[in-house]
Amino acid sequence: MSAFGFACNVEDAGPERFAATMKVALNLYGCDAARIRAALELCRERQGDAGEEHDPRIAFLEQALQHLDAVGADTDEAGRQRFSEQLSQELFPDPQPYQWPRRVALRRWWPRRWWHQARLRFEHQLPEQPDGHHLMLLRLGRRIVGKLDYQVCDQCRRGYLRKLDVYEPYKGLGLGERTIRTILRRHPGYRWRTTVHYPTAGTFWTKMGVRFGGFEAEADGPCPHLRNGR
Repeated sequence: MSAFGFACNVEDAGPERFAATMKVALNLYGCDAARIRAALELCRERQGDAGEEHDPRIAFLEQALQHLDAVGADTDEAGRQRFSEQLSQELFPDPQPYQWPRRVALRRWWPRRWWHQARLRFEHQLPEQPDGHHLMLLRLGRRIVGKLDYQVCDQCRRGYLRKLDVYEPYKGLGLGERTIRTILRRHPGYRWRTTVHYPTAGTFWTKMGVRFGGFEAEADGPCPHLRNGR
């Protein structure tokens, strides 16, 4: 119910902002009309108990139900699923593949790649608990150009690469590969797994697996000694 709290500020919003807020709210609840009706009933009960004259969340939830009814996603489970997938893709589209340098620019790209890798330094932030998350910051001078979130279990000799992120415009310069190489050298003989990644990142992890001996799929199961929380 509290997820709709932000809707209180959309009464005076323009059509575009209201429509955007409605899409986010529907996506949060999976376009599930039953859950929205339950939230609506709870708002009405609280309004009656508090003696309030007006609760903007009620009107917002009513319009959300009307929207689901208009697209046929209120009672049809298949329609709800299709609309939910369409809405999710609209709000969170798949990222575009990285555009590698053109061959005509390789003469300038290789020296730039070497120069950035030579200057790359790592700032390691240890977790508060042994089973917590390590944070490796990638630095070029004073500038942070990326980060790696990972976990290690010395007892099982296993590692978990949760997320590697290299910022623009430093992608395509081998900084991510050097980061992975550094982590593997610090923990020799460990078995590593990764999270589920966007398809555009799959090529990177496939290449890393070929070069460094492969990474386990997330379906193989995490180490029981590592916490899942951030």
